[in-house]
Amino acid sequence: MQVVVTPSTVARALAFALSLTPLACGGPANTASAPADAGTVDGGIGADGRIVAACQSFPLVGLQYSPGGSTLPNKCAPFDATTNNPYAVRCIDAMAAYKTGYPGDEYCILPPPPDQGIQVGYHPQGAAYWSQMWAGDLSGYEHLSSDWALPPDAEVTQNYRHIATNPDAHNYYRTYFRMRTGSHHAIITANDNTTPIPEGWVALPSADAEASPALFDASQGALLGVLGGQQRPDDGTPSTLDKPAEDSGYYIPWPASPAVVFNLHYINASATPVLREGWVNLWWESDTRVRESWYLGMPPGEPKGFAVPPGGVLDYHASWTVPSGTTIRLVSAFGHRHFWTTSFSSWIERTGSSSPDVVYQSFDWANMPSYRYDSLAHNPAPDAAKHADGAASGITTLGAGDKLHFDCHVEYTDARAATDSYAPQPEANGTLHFANETFKAEMCIQFGITTGSLGYPSTDDGGVPSFATQ
Repeated sequence: MQVVVTPSTVARALAFALSLTPLACGGPANTASAPADAGTVDGGIGADGRIVAACQSFPLVGLQYSPGGSTLPNKCAPFDATTNNPYAVRCIDAMAAYKTGYPGDEYCILPPPPDQGIQVGYHPQGAAYWSQMWAGDLSGYEHLSSDWALPPDAEVTQNYRHIATNPDAHNYYRTYFRMRTGSHHAIITANDNTTPIPEGWVALPSADAEASPALFDASQGALLGVLGGQQRPDDGTPSTLDKPAEDSGYYIPWPASPAVVFNLHYINASATPVLREGWVNLWWESDTRVRESWYLGMPPGEPKGFAVPPGGVLDYHASWTVPSGTTIRLVSAFGHRHFWTTSFSSWIERTGSSSPDVVYQSFDWANMPSYRYDSLAHNPAPDAAKHADGAASGITTLGAGDKLHFDCHVEYTDARAATDSYAPQPEANGTLHFANETFKAEMCIQFGITTGSLGYPSTDDGGVPSFATQ
């Protein structure tokens, strides 16, 4: 495998919150007795991180699939999309002996029942992954090459091609994304599977190359759909157990047996190898009246046009304008950038209003949140003065003539470099360009889900509000 190895690749912060992830598992070998309750640390979780037996709503050991429904796995705690979710039951709770030797086992999730959904992912076992896991065979995690076990201080952006096993087309609503430690982003597409390309890592042309998402790479087959993206090891839709009433009828189409192409940016900030592995649970939806769409908010000219000279402080500002006769609901959003962007802001400039509506703000580049805008999600209020992440709450719509903006406040300065020992000096690094390198390059992209199509944004030469530059 070709990887880019650079001493300044990874921030200490990345070793922290990107240490999540999962796996689809279960099977006969998982019938070992659950560990004895060694005392509850918090909310029904034992010292080993598992749900203690006394707090289990139903037997977990030996469970083959995530059951879905409204009964929480842990009756001693409220719903949590990561740790207490019937649509994404953790493998460590269902498999008493599940240990791979790599970080992130505690975030592994069981797939949906085959008649209710599908799990897609990338695993060192390849197509044999599920059969081995269900047999309790963990040997596929032993003696891994660097294709899977990313070495310390390495950074790579590469595509993985997976073949989905659903013979029929479906629609879905609920999605739960998981990646292991070291993940920085995933952009996932469904592509035509008639092209004879085997499942596996797509080779890079050179050691310093990076793969483009299959959104822009016709060699992976015609684009059939966009599964979406994530920049945290755990993400999903919706963010609550109950489906918001206003989401009634919402769906995204899923084709029959597509090639699923994962565009993956991985970073190893630790002293030992990290495993490149990930899972996505899709739950089929029968109520399909309102089609949702994932959007990639990046001006088409950004990859070639982004350039910041050493010492530069600027705002990379882009926007969409909603055409006449159109109403679009903003269902979710997250902002993606790297170290030199000190704040990412998004706001709505409404027709006839002189005051912008802030919809998203993030100040920690290495722990970027995703937010949903519905009647059940209660997002923290953003506070630019305190650099506190946050977003609008409630149903958020865009009307004709409204403009949705986003901005990356870039500080490519020695002062910014001094805040992290991994950061290079701007003069030594040269002009800051667009690339998947966390310290040597930058990017500014807004992702999310809408009803209706936003298309691609355009660069915006207008000024930005003061809250975006703090």
